[in-house]
Amino acid sequence: MPKQNILITGSNGGIGFSISQLLAKDNENLFLVYNKNNDNILELENNYDSVQMIKADLSNSTELNSTLTNIINENSIDVFIHSPAYPIQHSNILKLNWETFQQQFNLHVKSFFEISKLIVPQMKSKKYGSIISILTSYVTGKPPNLLADYVVSKYALLGMMKCMATELGPSGIRVNSISPSMVETPLTESLPNKFKEIYKSQVPLEKRIAKPIDVANLVQFLCSKNSNYITGENILVTGGSTMH
Repeated sequence: MPKQNILITGSNGGIGFSISQLLAKDNENLFLVYNKNNDNILELENNYDSVQMIKADLSNSTELNSTLTNIINENSIDVFIHSPAYPIQHSNILKLNWETFQQQFNLHVKSFFEISKLIVPQMKSKKYGSIISILTSYVTGKPPNLLADYVVSKYALLGMMKCMATELGPSGIRVNSISPSMVETPLTESLPNKFKEIYKSQVPLEKRIAKPIDVANLVQFLCSKNSNYITGENILVTGGSTMH
C-alpha cells in the first residue's frame, strides 16, 4: 500500500505520541501538530524522514487556519487523527463559567471542525479518507463528577463525528471515534494510587489501566483499508470495564 499522508493533532500527548510513534514505524508521511512540549516528537522527526512537525494552537482558529492551510493544500491528507491533550481541571459544574466550557469546545470540537473543513474537499476528490477522533469512555455511560467541561466537549465531538459519518459516507470518507477508559499518560500520573488501584480492580481484562499503545493499535487499524466498511462507530477500548 502506498504511503498515506496523515495529520495528527495532540501528537505530543501520551496517546497522540504513541499513535505518532506507531505510524512513523509504518513509514507513513506524518504531519504532527503540537503546541508545547515537543521533545518526544522532535526525536521522531530526527529519526524518520517522513515526519514533519507543525506548531499550532488548536484553540486559536485564526492561527490554526493560517498554519495548516498551505500544508494541507500542498499535501493531500488521507487520514486525520484528532487527539488533543489538555490538563483536566476538577470542578463542580455550577462553579464553572461558560468561558471554561468554551476553552474545551475550542480545543476539542471547533478545531476538529475547522481542520475537517480544510481536509474533506481533498478526500471527496479522491473518494477516500479516514477521520478519527479520540474521545473518552465517559460518553458511553454515567459521567464522573467534577469533569463537566471536559465530558460535555467530548459528547459534542461524538455528535459531530456521527453527523459527519452520515454526510460524508457517500463520498467514501469514513469517520469514527475511539473512547478509551483510563490510560497511563502524563494526565493520569497525578491521580492518587488508591484511586487507580480501585479502578483496576473493576477492569475484567488483566486488572490494569490501558496503555497508549492499546489505543494506537486500533487507530492503526482504522487508518488502513482493512477497516473500509467501518464508519460512524465509537469504539471502546476499556478492557471490558464498560460492559452492560
